[in-house]
Amino acid sequence: MNLNRRTLLLSTAALAATAATTRMSFAAGSDVTANLKVSAVGGDAELQDVTHAIARFNKNYPNVKVDVTMDPIATGWGDYVTKVLSQFTSGDTADVYETAIETFQSFASRGIFLPLDDFVKANTGFSNFAPSLFQQGSYKGNIYYIPITWNNIMINYNRDLFTKAGIPFPKDWTWDQFRDIAKKLTIKDSSGNVTQWGYEVPNQNFFVQPWFFTNGTSALKPDWSGSNMTDPKVAESLQFLHDLIHVDGVSPIPGTDTMDNQFLAGQVAMISRGHWIMQNVKKANLNMDIANVPSKTEPTTVIGFGAYAINKSTKNVDLAKALVAELSSIETQTEEGEGGGGVPGMKSAAETPGFLAFPPSAPLYYASLPHTRPVPSPANFQEVEKIFIRYYTAMMSDEVSIADGCKQADAELNDSFSRLKATLG
Repeated sequence: MNLNRRTLLLSTAALAATAATTRMSFAAGSDVTANLKVSAVGGDAELQDVTHAIARFNKNYPNVKVDVTMDPIATGWGDYVTKVLSQFTSGDTADVYETAIETFQSFASRGIFLPLDDFVKANTGFSNFAPSLFQQGSYKGNIYYIPITWNNIMINYNRDLFTKAGIPFPKDWTWDQFRDIAKKLTIKDSSGNVTQWGYEVPNQNFFVQPWFFTNGTSALKPDWSGSNMTDPKVAESLQFLHDLIHVDGVSPIPGTDTMDNQFLAGQVAMISRGHWIMQNVKKANLNMDIANVPSKTEPTTVIGFGAYAINKSTKNVDLAKALVAELSSIETQTEEGEGGGGVPGMKSAAETPGFLAFPPSAPLYYASLPHTRPVPSPANFQEVEKIFIRYYTAMMSDEVSIADGCKQADAELNDSFSRLKATLG
């Protein structure tokens, strides 16, 4: 995904036209009676945004009842894929699904969602999104996903802990500088027990990717067609994270749960997260900011984005499209961005005083976009993620050496890709 600032510089006037265009397209038939089910993802901020979008939708369609379920994606997108596919197997499905780039190929390759090319062409306001978002939302030449918000992984850090330690706030930094700072931010009591961790070595696939990208490598081949785990730079990246735990003692071994709560409580100085964490940071009144990920060979981080798809079997195609138009509107994106959800796909929605008010370096989200790569998301993502995380966790906990873990993960990943090729042709 080649996101750049030019494609993402959207005018407020054009975005206002977007909202008008999408709504006017569905003004007819407002007296229709129907039920729609929406499967959305996120937390309180996202639920509020979706609820408000539905209220606007119901002004035009007062007799359409919309039921919403929210999935916090607590265990990753691979499990979400499995969950949604089981719904289609059982026939208990929603009409509209919110999802993310990690799932796009998994779902589109199975033909469960409606191609949306005509919908996009009929609503010219969609052209004000970054074209690359629609490109990444396509599969074999058809658009299946309407983009909404995105997240790139940044280093989120506690400003108070930096100040207390006499450490300047980070700007552009290297792996070695990051490592040195993480050591200084790790505090132990008189018994040698850690009372403050310098960093949380990540436990999720998305969070780990920048440590590969900033070293000029990836766990998968550039075209996502197979494993790249035998690249020496992959082992080097994993060894760096391993040593943060076992040599420097700045992080615990990654567990099942993330350490968001410990970060909010001031027990962890730095974590790797996207903008979605802001809703909980604001609730905790935490004095934090963001910085670019530290670089080994290049300043590249990972990006992923959310989108809406429509069930191919929905009985209410036009209503589902009208709802998706509202769910992706400038109002919805502005509210989600200011509320602490993802970064709006429409840049003007990320230039409001409310969005820029916090964190202090909020403009850095868009400034970092030229230095992003999409999270590797092949059609067998649910298998790839589980295989990678299983070996990653084993390597981080010293259950297997870095060398053996990379070799064994490589074999399993390539077996998965062979099965995928046999299935898809």
